[in-house]
Amino acid sequence: MKWVKGIFYVLFLGVCMAIGAGGRLFMNVVESVGGKGASPIKFIETMTNPRGEFPGKNKITILLVGQDYNRDRKGMPYTKNSRADTIMLLAVDLDKKAVRACSIPRDTYVQAADQLTGKINATLSRGGVDLLKRTLEQQFGLTIDNYVLVKPYAIRKIVDAVGGVQVEALDDMKYDDSWGQLHVDIPKGRHHLAGIQAEGFVRFRKMNPGEGRSEEEGDLRRAARQQQVVRSMMMAATKTSNLLRADEIIDTGFEQIDTDLQRQQCVALAQIFRNADMSKMLSGTVPGTDEMNGPEYVYRLDYDRAQHTVNWLIKGDDLAMKRLVRVQIRNGTKTKGVARIAADILESQGYSAFAPGNAPATNVTTIVYSKASFEQAARDIQRALGASSVTKEAKPSNDWEPEIEIVIGDDVASRIKPATDPT
Repeated sequence: MKWVKGIFYVLFLGVCMAIGAGGRLFMNVVESVGGKGASPIKFIETMTNPRGEFPGKNKITILLVGQDYNRDRKGMPYTKNSRADTIMLLAVDLDKKAVRACSIPRDTYVQAADQLTGKINATLSRGGVDLLKRTLEQQFGLTIDNYVLVKPYAIRKIVDAVGGVQVEALDDMKYDDSWGQLHVDIPKGRHHLAGIQAEGFVRFRKMNPGEGRSEEEGDLRRAARQQQVVRSMMMAATKTSNLLRADEIIDTGFEQIDTDLQRQQCVALAQIFRNADMSKMLSGTVPGTDEMNGPEYVYRLDYDRAQHTVNWLIKGDDLAMKRLVRVQIRNGTKTKGVARIAADILESQGYSAFAPGNAPATNVTTIVYSKASFEQAARDIQRALGASSVTKEAKPSNDWEPEIEIVIGDDVASRIKPATDPT
C-alpha cells in the first residue's frame, strides 16, 4: 500500500476502547503500549492526566506521510530511498479536542529546503522526513511538532484490523497495473470495503485506457478519498465489536508506522480524544492546478489560496477561510442589482464574492456548498442574507469553480433590494 492516514487515530481509539475493560485485555493493552513488563501505574497516570504528556502545549502539528515503494527487476517491492506517496498536515487542538487536516498533493512543485526544485514527494527520498518537514515549514511558515511515517501496506492491514470501512465513490473506478500490483474495480455508490479494496480506493488516480473518464480521477479527488477513509477508519475503530480486539488493533497499528511520538503520548491522545466526534473533522487540500513541466506533470500551487488553506486548517485562522471561499451569486428575481448587493454584504464580511449574471426565476433563495469543510461558511452566509436553507451538493473538485453558489430568490431580494432601482 502507498499510504494510510487514519492509522494514527485508529491507534488512539484502539487504546480508548480498552479503557475500563479490565483483566487480561487491560494488561495486554498496557504491554502493547509500553512493552513487556510495562507498569500499569504509569499507564493509569497518563490516563488520569493526559495533558501532562504535552507540557506547555495547547495544540500540536503533526506531519503524516505515506511512504511509497520501489520495485526491483522481479517486481518485488522495497522502500529504501522511496518517495512520499501522500502528505498530510494535522492540526491537533488539545483543548477543543478537534483535528483539522490539510493534504499536500505529492506532485506539488516546490523549492525544497535543500534549494533543489521539483516534486515535493522526492524530498523524502533525498533527505528523509527531516527534509520534507523543513520544506513544508519553509513553504507555509509552519512549525511542525511531530511526524508519523506510514509504511506502504498499512492501510490494507489496518482496515482489515478494524473490520473494513464505509466509503462512497462519486463515479466508477477501474484501473489495472500488473507491475504495481494494483487492481481497482469499484462502482459508483456506497460500499463497505476490506483492506485490499480500500487500498485501491485511496491509490486510484485514473481510468484504464478505453474505459472513459471518471469523476474520481486526479490528485484532488484522490486526496478527498483519502480523507474520507480517515474518517471511516476512526469511526470503525470505535465500534463495540472491536472492543475485545483493542490490543490487536494497537499492535497492528504500531507495526505500520515510524514516529517521533512516544507511545505514552499516543495513550494520552487516545484519552484526550476519547469522546471526540471525529466524523466532523475539517479537511481540505491546498489549491493548485495540474500542468506540464517539461516532460512531467506537476501540481502548481495557487500560492495565495494555498497559504489561506494552511492558515485556516493548520494555523487555526478562521478569517483565512473567508478569504479562501469563493461565493458565486446570481439573481433569480426581477429586482435589479440584488445579486451585487448580496455580494457587497459578503465581501464586507471578508468573503470573495462575485455576481456574474442572472438565473432562472425563483421565489426561494438557494445556497449550495460543495465540500463538508465549507458547511459552516455556508450557514454563516445563510444568516447574513436571511435565507431559509442550505444544501450540500457533491461534485468533482475543479479549482476554477466556486465553493459556494447562491441564487437569490424573492424572499431575500425583498429584504436587501435597493431603495430605488439602479439606472
